[in-house]
Amino acid sequence: MRLNQIIATGLIFTNIMFLFSSSVQAQNRKPSVECNVSLQRAKKQIQKNRKVKVVHTSQENISQHYKSYPNNRPFSYLFELTGSATQSILSSEKFLTAISTEIINKCPSISMVEFNESRTDHVESYGLLENNDVGLFKCLDMDDPMARTKLHWGYVVCL
Repeated sequence: MRLNQIIATGLIFTNIMFLFSSSVQAQNRKPSVECNVSLQRAKKQIQKNRKVKVVHTSQENISQHYKSYPNNRPFSYLFELTGSATQSILSSEKFLTAISTEIINKCPSISMVEFNESRTDHVESYGLLENNDVGLFKCLDMDDPMARTKLHWGYVVCL
């Protein structure tokens, strides 16, 4: 009887460790080849024939910032831009929606794409919304009480 308890405890512990390591691996998974191609294409589209440069890109886990987000899509992707055409690009909703849609369609773990003017707080955030549409997130003022907690999906805090 005692041996069965030890074996059962060991199996439970092994399963817990396996599940934990699997979730860590899922969080750290690298983008697929198709996703990487889409991200590189987006960078080239932003820079092509424009006075703008993508100076930094990054992927972030959004679960710490949002109460909920699209299933199995826990990441955002950021393009940090610099150059005289940056403002023009950031104000082009059609262009940024097209880029964001392509990335979200090709990258199954990404639900949000952000475009930031380097060294400023100017960020335009696009994400997967209802009916699988991709659109611009709504702005919450910093003083809004909703801005002090985890956000509802589809909102960002604006300064």
